[in-house]
Amino acid sequence: MYNIVLVDDHQVVLESFANLLATSDRFRVVGTAQYESDLFHILEQNHLNGQVVNVLVTDMLMPNLNILKLVSSVKAKYRNVAILVLSGSDDVGMIRQVKQAGASGYVTKTADKAELFDAILAVAAGRQYMDSRVFAMQEMPSASSMDDLLTDRETQIVSLILDELSSNQIAERLFISFNTVETHRKRIYQKLGVTTSLGLMKRSLSRAFSR
Repeated sequence: MYNIVLVDDHQVVLESFANLLATSDRFRVVGTAQYESDLFHILEQNHLNGQVVNVLVTDMLMPNLNILKLVSSVKAKYRNVAILVLSGSDDVGMIRQVKQAGASGYVTKTADKAELFDAILAVAAGRQYMDSRVFAMQEMPSASSMDDLLTDRETQIVSLILDELSSNQIAERLFISFNTVETHRKRIYQKLGVTTSLGLMKRSLSRAFSR
């Protein structure tokens, strides 16, 4: 079970988000905060009690908080706390700055419950996570950057797609549901800017020849 702290300037959002996370036995919300001082009090109390905070989930645009300063300050004092930014903003430049400040991931508020949970689990495990919708706002990434865009599971699924396995066959091979495979396939295509398995194959060949 991962310990989560939530930051948002709206109490009703904090309560709703905490209730959503409570539907999973993988997460435990150990604190919510609307102000920076409250956040650091929560982090310090958990630290003193010997309880590790695994993930901080925070909104990006808050009138009472500077997100870049907040991320930098948290990482400076609690470098093992993974930070996931959850926001409705599509400001790509700001998203890049937040990542450079130390955030491990970014999810838009249009993400569904499954993607949000995946994002939290990814950053809690020490990986980077970027909402697939963000890639649609940016220039096409280079072929050589494919490994940086995909999670370990997505890379595994790409390999099976290129081996010409169907979604049903992939589901059986990985012991996951058909719908989960289709969700991964959609995200992979969005991240890589392709729409079919043929496009994925062309992208993979381009990557191979670029090395």
